[in-house]
Amino acid sequence: MPQIVSGIWGKVRTDDIIDRAVTRAKLEYPTEDVTLTYLAVINKISNSVTSLADRCSVLTEDSFTDKAIECWMAGNISSILARVSDRDNGYLIVYHYPEASTEDNVIYKRTGGTWTKLASESVDLANNDEYQYWAQIVGSTISNERPTGTSRLSVTDTDHTSGVWGVGKYDKGNAGVWPERSWLRAPHSPLSKPLAVIEVEITGKGTEEDPIRPQLPQDLRDPKELGLNLNKPQINLKSVTWGAIDYKGGNTMIIAIYKHGADYLDPKRFEDVLAIAKNKWKVPSNVQEAEEIWKELKKANPDMIAGKHTVAYHLLGDENVEPCSVADFYHGNMIEDNKIKGVPEWELRRTLLRWKDRLERARISSELKDKHLNKLKECLKK
Repeated sequence: MPQIVSGIWGKVRTDDIIDRAVTRAKLEYPTEDVTLTYLAVINKISNSVTSLADRCSVLTEDSFTDKAIECWMAGNISSILARVSDRDNGYLIVYHYPEASTEDNVIYKRTGGTWTKLASESVDLANNDEYQYWAQIVGSTISNERPTGTSRLSVTDTDHTSGVWGVGKYDKGNAGVWPERSWLRAPHSPLSKPLAVIEVEITGKGTEEDPIRPQLPQDLRDPKELGLNLNKPQINLKSVTWGAIDYKGGNTMIIAIYKHGADYLDPKRFEDVLAIAKNKWKVPSNVQEAEEIWKELKKANPDMIAGKHTVAYHLLGDENVEPCSVADFYHGNMIEDNKIKGVPEWELRRTLLRWKDRLERARISSELKDKHLNKLKECLKK
């Protein structure tokens, strides 16, 4: 007989589970490729962690570092949460907001109760359509995408190293995101390559209504005046898709600008953004050029924590550099700072072994490979 499990999302029947990996292989947790409904059935969904900003959320019992969530969303204001330690600390690695005039999909972080926008795009999502999202964190690289190919955001940040994961929605409104259609996954690669890397002034007070964000140009118009059949009060003709690179709260923000597919935007919109930049860096074509950009960024922003391999991977999107970035992340947070908390030993070991295997197969110099293999081996001994 199927069980009925009660929780913050109401009653869930175990025969409603549509979890291909688990039902096919008859696997038991811990494993990837399980729905959040399945985790609720085996008591691995927690009601004890208050989610960010009073959202109704389904969150894992266990904490994780590297992980991905794949899910479907519909309606207005839904989210994917990651590395959440309490109501004031964690990431919204998807903030799905179709009714927004200028930003439909945003990556936020909340640190000590202060909100910061880490990445954003404007593609005019429809409020009544369903969208599939893939969102993940690998080391210090956060990204999300819609697998249909309409977008990809990426950003580097180091504030939160571990915590619970899940999906959420506001208490009010018609948002829809379903635990039975939300899978816990292993992350994948690679990232997209940016069109430009610039430094801009910031604006915002750090509140939920006015988060810290880059001060980018806007040209807000009524869609109907432009002959566009969009159910939005305004659109921004100068919108761009952007992601911050390890921003730490100074007077400026380092951002990478990416291309997206909103056809109505002026092809010169990137020139408008670049015109207000204090500095502009040529997008690198190899690791050496990326390291030079990192040196300049570090010189201008001494508080920036991101290492050269993290910045190189973020700017190049080269999956061969990714294991070096991840090894740096785990060595720094496990050996040097002891910051990763609450992650089950089996999960941490499995993650480290996965990246050790990736690093052994990476097409990089033997010197660089050996250096970072030694870092992962040191982490595995802890």
